[in-house]
Amino acid sequence: MDQSEVYVLRTIDYREHAKLVYMLSESGIISAVAHGAKKMHSPLRLLTQSGNHLAVTLSTSRLPAMKDASLINRYEGIKNDLIKTTVASVIHELIYYNITDDDDHNKLFQFLLKTMHALETTRVPLEILMIFELKFLYFLGYGLDLRRCAVCGREYPLYFDTHTALTYCTDHVVDVNRSLDQKAFKPLEALLWVDISQFEPLDLKDESIDTYMRIIDDLYAHYLSVKTKAKSILYRLRVEGE
Repeated sequence: MDQSEVYVLRTIDYREHAKLVYMLSESGIISAVAHGAKKMHSPLRLLTQSGNHLAVTLSTSRLPAMKDASLINRYEGIKNDLIKTTVASVIHELIYYNITDDDDHNKLFQFLLKTMHALETTRVPLEILMIFELKFLYFLGYGLDLRRCAVCGREYPLYFDTHTALTYCTDHVVDVNRSLDQKAFKPLEALLWVDISQFEPLDLKDESIDTYMRIIDDLYAHYLSVKTKAKSILYRLRVEGE
């Protein structure tokens, strides 16, 4: 039984005292039973919380059991902040419901750890979320091309059509009124291509954040038919915080 690094995405109750734990590893999403994890004094009760980075040893049975686990990082800075916790939940849902056996799981695992470190230490959690969402969409094969016209390949000036999620030049733009000009969508491009481990906050205004978040939501709805529960909660928290 080899030890592996994992990141806990979600848990569900399983039988009287156990939990089923779903974890992202370098080889993909794996599931295991954590026996006794629902007992008040079990060390697995805290270790198997979503958002934990663990080193685990699993049995080799058809439904593996968690034989041993140790904490690498609990990301206290995320868990102690409601907005950051909700952002993390959005990321957990996107990964759990959208990756396949054919994806580069090691690349995603390393990127997820970088994202959680950035989220824990940032003062702009929504910008971190948008970085993850844009890069994850690109990872899945649905990346935006914000550098050239979708029709002719022209690189300037450009408009991003918020309905089609495509970029057009002045000769091919369908409707300027529903499009962002090159200056307006520049932050979206910056979020897409930035190295998240070296990200410096853009300090976007609330209006811009709302615009970009809605665009990203439309992209996920169009390409993946996805709308996460945690994202709905995040929007409510933003309204309540105003």
